[in-house]
Amino acid sequence: MLLLTSTSDKVSVVVGTAGSVEVHASWMDNLSGVITPGRTNTAAITGTGSTDVVASPAASTQRNVKNLVIRNDHASTTTTIEVIHTDGTNAETLWKGTLLAGESVAMTDAGVWLRYTSGGLQAQATMQGPPDIQIFTTAGAQTWTKPTSFTPKIVTVEIIGAGGGGGGGGSLASTTVCKGGGGGGGGCWRRAVISASELGGTELVTPGTGGSAGVPGAAGAAGGDGGAGGNSTFGTDVTAFGGGGGRGGAISNAVTGGGGGGGVGGAGAVGTTSGGAGGIPTAATNGVSGQGVTGSVAVSTTANGDEGGGGGAGTAAPPVAGSSGGGSIRGGGGGGAGGSHSATPANIAGGAGGKSGGYSAGGGGAVGTDGASPTAGGAGTNGDSSHGGMGGGGGGTSVTASTSGAAGGVGGYGGGAGGGGGAGMNPGLGGAGGVGGSGLCIVYTW
Repeated sequence: MLLLTSTSDKVSVVVGTAGSVEVHASWMDNLSGVITPGRTNTAAITGTGSTDVVASPAASTQRNVKNLVIRNDHASTTTTIEVIHTDGTNAETLWKGTLLAGESVAMTDAGVWLRYTSGGLQAQATMQGPPDIQIFTTAGAQTWTKPTSFTPKIVTVEIIGAGGGGGGGGSLASTTVCKGGGGGGGGCWRRAVISASELGGTELVTPGTGGSAGVPGAAGAAGGDGGAGGNSTFGTDVTAFGGGGGRGGAISNAVTGGGGGGGVGGAGAVGTTSGGAGGIPTAATNGVSGQGVTGSVAVSTTANGDEGGGGGAGTAAPPVAGSSGGGSIRGGGGGGAGGSHSATPANIAGGAGGKSGGYSAGGGGAVGTDGASPTAGGAGTNGDSSHGGMGGGGGGTSVTASTSGAAGGVGGYGGGAGGGGGAGMNPGLGGAGGVGGSGLCIVYTW
């Protein structure tokens, strides 16, 4: 019940953001026992400030406001609403809150205020404002700000370390084997649920920097190793570790190891003549939970991760075609190996990058083509709220005189690893490795 009992009494609505607010009011007037119903539909309020929505009753009349409905009719704008009763001297707030586009609030005959969603359903009583989502995809220090439009209770952080860079391809023009670079390892995914009261008004968020590309092998020289992916952090509470870089392509029959995937307890290692160790807790083959997976040294179907990063692809001795990066269900995919030369010499194709969102090798960035005009490996797809970034494909190779190998594909942000560069034909250079994808952080606040 809401009574207006004097010619000074009235009800007003204060709108905080310009848009379109509709108001309906119904009442019963009592003049010495004579009951007269009344109602009004206020013209849409498109500005800000105070608007009278129930006028004062006539002298000696009691006006009992039975129903008051306020709706935010704007298609996209959120606004604050304050309902005020004034008796001519004092102004008191009856209800104050935030209405999203399409939402409404209603006062019942009993004086109870009920809030409704844009779909017409009654909103939960605990709802104090819209969920807040802040996404950080760029490497380097940034600031997360705790929402102030409502009282936050829970903060969920999903964060992925950066992917390792692919190794550069070697360069050689002889009957000796020459290797493409190994793929980098994918970054690890982590989730943390934190009480909002335990966090400051702002927190430092730092998505890791993607691992550097292995430098191309100079004429007649081996390729450089890819760099390790940086760790991603949210304040001092959560760290997601990056993947290791791929080994540079050798100018011999030596094994070229892929980078290890990041784990929940440590970063993946750079590949050597064996695969780079996965971040702790380390899985030598297909990992579960937050295990980092060790990079491969040959065509492999066992360098896949669950929440840890997928292992980068390596190249066996002698090289075999199709060395693809390991996949990861939530972490970043490993990079594919670059194309190599056999002792003939002949082209030995590299492999595709590993996908994220699956538990099998390949499916990420495509491997580059081999031949007189080799092509670069394809870039890995960027990550999102459902999974990390995918690994880049290995670069194409060539045995055509004086032709350089092609570069490995870059990893997608969200921990996708870079692909290895393809081998070149001296005096052509090897292909550069692909740069690892930067880290990713998504912060959900309720």
